Amino acid sequence: MLKIWRVYLDDAAWLSGPGLAVLDEQEHQRWQSLRRALDANRYAAAHIALRAVLASELDCLPADIRYQHNPWCKPFLHHGPAFSLSHSGGIALIALQPLGPLGIDIELHNNDTDPDWFSDFQSPAELRKIAQPLSAAQALKLWVRKEAVLKAFGRGLHLPMSQVVLPQGENRRMRAMIHCESENTLWHLYDLDVGIEALAALVSRRSYTAQELQVKDWPAV
Repeated sequence: MLKIWRVYLDDAAWLSGPGLAVLDEQEHQRWQSLRRALDANRYAAAHIALRAVLASELDCLPADIRYQHNPWCKPFLHHGPAFSLSHSGGIALIALQPLGPLGIDIELHNNDTDPDWFSDFQSPAELRKIAQPLSAAQALKLWVRKEAVLKAFGRGLHLPMSQVVLPQGENRRMRAMIHCESENTLWHLYDLDVGIEALAALVSRRSYTAQELQVKDWPAV
C-alpha cells in the first residue's frame, strides 16, 4: 500500500522533546554543516519526520531506525518499506511502499528560475521535440519529474538527467525511461497534487490509482 505524507517543517514541535537526539551521526554531521539556521532546522525536521513515519510503520522508536546506503548514498532499510524523502522550503513529502524502488520530489514554485539553467538536463530526443523554449514553470516541472525518476533509480544526481527520457505532454501519469550503461528501464511517473504552490512527482515500478496517490498530512510530534 502506497502512503504519501506531507510534513510542515517549520512547526517548532519537530525540534522539541527528543528532537535532534533521534538522528544518527551522519544526519547530525549534515545538520551541523548547514550554515543558515533555517536550512539546518528544516533539514533536521525533515529527517526527524522521516524517522517518525518509518518508526510508525515498523512499530519501533525513531532512534532505532538503522539506515543502510547503496553505492550512491541512497538510504534504505534491509527489513522495512521502500521510502523516499524530498523537501523544499518548509514542506517535505515522504512516500512509502512495501517493496520496490520509489522516488519522490517536490520543488516550490520559483518564477525567478532561468529556464536556460535546465537545458543540460534534457535528453537529445527531448530537445529535438521542443518547438519553443521552455517557460520557467515547464522547466521546473521537467526537473521535478526527472529528479523523482533518478531517486527511484537509486543514483540521484550521480546520473545525468539527460539520460532520463520523458514523454511530452501534461498527463498526470506517464511512463519514463532511463538509458544507463546500455540498459533501458521503464517507470511509472505521476504528478502529485500537494495543495500548495509547489510541483511534485512520484515514480515507482508499480501502477497506482488516483485515490492511492492522495497526499495526507503527517502530524508533528
